[in-house]
Amino acid sequence: MLIGELAKNAQVTKESIRHYVSLGLLKPTQTKAGTRIYNEFSETDVERVEYIKLAKSLGFTLKELAPYVELFMENRQSNDVAVAAFEEKLIEIEAKIADLQQIQSRLRAKLAEKKREDSEASAKAIN
Repeated sequence: MLIGELAKNAQVTKESIRHYVSLGLLKPTQTKAGTRIYNEFSETDVERVEYIKLAKSLGFTLKELAPYVELFMENRQSNDVAVAAFEEKLIEIEAKIADLQQIQSRLRAKLAEKKREDSEASAKAIN
């Protein structure tokens, strides 16, 4: 199948497919037709893109998931490897959440301070 059909079947854009190819996540077969060279993709590539989409939805970057794509596709990814990767990603996400909660707390404190200043300024203006 050509890139457009793969993109349609996997429900991603052609640009995403090209990006995955440039990163080595997809390895199409090149076919020559006249003077043009076409990238041909297989049903396995649809599965590969589905795996990439799943990993991205779990918070993995394309760079992070690259080593796992081949293992997954060849059914060589052990549970230990998957558990370790998921645990590492969970720790990373929990740290980000903690950082965001600190930012949220500081923003709420600043907002309360500014509202209090506005109230005091309004009260002075009335007197």
